[in-house]
Amino acid sequence: MNKIKQKLAAGEVVTLFNPDFTSPRLVEYLGGLGLDVVWIDAERMSYDFERIEEMTRAAKIAGIASVARPWMNDPGLITRYFDCGVDGIMIPHVEDGATARKMVDIVRYARPKDHADKIVIIMVETPAAIDNIDEIAAVEGVDVINIGVNDVALALGFPGQPEHPEVTALLEKAIARVVKGGKTAGLNVLVNWEQRMPWLLSQGVRWLNVRTNNIIARGAKQYTDLLKQHSPRL
Repeated sequence: MNKIKQKLAAGEVVTLFNPDFTSPRLVEYLGGLGLDVVWIDAERMSYDFERIEEMTRAAKIAGIASVARPWMNDPGLITRYFDCGVDGIMIPHVEDGATARKMVDIVRYARPKDHADKIVIIMVETPAAIDNIDEIAAVEGVDVINIGVNDVALALGFPGQPEHPEVTALLEKAIARVVKGGKTAGLNVLVNWEQRMPWLLSQGVRWLNVRTNNIIARGAKQYTDLLKQHSPRL
């Protein structure tokens, strides 16, 4: 069993980070700062197969795991990602248990000898998918159910408001059902992690997603604010 699966089995917190830049060197650097998994988001970014290989190689050098998200749930595409060396797959747009089961079967086909060591993250991104979250959680081979809070907020009619009370109420119920189903619940930390992280952990979330852009932006703002505060007035 790989060390990420060991942490999940022990109920420990795993942090996945989106590097936001297709930079292997950045992955290697951030991997040395206490984060656990790099998220190679090929649904949104400009990754080709060679760059994915480079990103996974950098992750291995840093001693962390790598997870890729495909732009479509195609067996051939997912197989090629595993051939590039990724340790897991994050599968978007899963609406029910049957689809989740099909995705697990693809992983087993792609990695017949070591599929049990691969991390399978199912993305639940709509209220309809949340309605089916119990059957998704019942699928053997699924490790994490990641709730796409921004997509859920949009579907509920609150675009750009992932912390709206109605969104939060639905998330609380969904997280509880994932945990009750014996799976790890995953969610975005967003930007206000001083408040967000304690709330997520108290709800039972053990898979946290952070973005490098937010980390960089917060550090830069803190610096420039301090500079403005202490700069001599001319």
